[in-house]
Amino acid sequence: MASVPTPAEDPQGAVLQALFDHFRSHGVWPEFDRVDRQLRRAARIDVAQVAVGIPDALLVTHAPRGITPRGHDLMRLTLAGIERCDGGEEDVELFLRALRWLARYEERHDPESGETSVTVTRAMLAKGLRVPLREAGRLRRLFELLYWERWGGEGSWRALDKDDWAVKVGRDVRYFLRVKSVEDFIEATEGWLGPQAPTAVEPWHEPPAAMLEEAGRYIDERVFDLIKQAHGGRWDCTKLLVLLRELDDNYRAGNAYAAHALLRALLDHVPPLFGQSSFAQLVNNYPWGRTDRNYVKRLAGFRDQADDVMHRQIARIPCLLTMEDMPARAAVNRLLAGCAAQLAARD
Repeated sequence: MASVPTPAEDPQGAVLQALFDHFRSHGVWPEFDRVDRQLRRAARIDVAQVAVGIPDALLVTHAPRGITPRGHDLMRLTLAGIERCDGGEEDVELFLRALRWLARYEERHDPESGETSVTVTRAMLAKGLRVPLREAGRLRRLFELLYWERWGGEGSWRALDKDDWAVKVGRDVRYFLRVKSVEDFIEATEGWLGPQAPTAVEPWHEPPAAMLEEAGRYIDERVFDLIKQAHGGRWDCTKLLVLLRELDDNYRAGNAYAAHALLRALLDHVPPLFGQSSFAQLVNNYPWGRTDRNYVKRLAGFRDQADDVMHRQIARIPCLLTMEDMPARAAVNRLLAGCAAQLAARD
């Protein structure tokens, strides 16, 4: 019988297993700092160095590509990564079975009037899969996989108690009607999404000798978490959460034009939370405190600067905007704190 590799012999396997063990115990993926401290104390493993060498097909970190994860960066395994872990087969099998059931359900049912997708609740899916509702942990992990993996879903919501959730199932779930293995899932995803889909699992490799230093975070993770918790109430925050994550990633990666464009998109996206139809109305009509009004006024001025990025055509004179021209993070986070407050108040 082959011996089980020790963490020192297989640090990448140790990182994957630690992430899955947290997921198995808590039903959510951990942040970098928690796993890093755990493995540093138990096995003297530097998770930042090891994680860079694990393929994207197995591990996803919410840090820009090529940047080592830090602090609050979420770390999660893909379906292929879960399959590599002791105890992961059960969650993989349930997820694949759920996709087959959802594909059959979508084929037989029509959306409600005005909708383009059918809604499936936790209770409906549990009954269809014959998973007792008392097995809350299994169902909670299933939701996380449905939330993060790409399978044709068109949105999801979860109540604050984490045991009341639903998914919206669109026509693209039909690509996954016959998936019975991780390889089937990857092949179906490639057939659905094309070249940008994750490819087959690559062999592990050692991290590069030189690693980039992480730039400072633009979006405060506490504000991000508040908005994520409110998702699934009166307002669908799917696009808002994506804009925040992509804005933060591009800011940290130093992508000036992308960061400008994403912040402009964010400013145009949030006025309805405050009962307004434009950012100018949000600034002028909402009862801000004096300091916060000054912040949002600065952001209103930034919209013209973002127009420079979005609409100035090529010319003989160079465009001179850089990351240093982005608004102060304090102003952006105060606006987002206001968004979180509106979401909480209107749930």
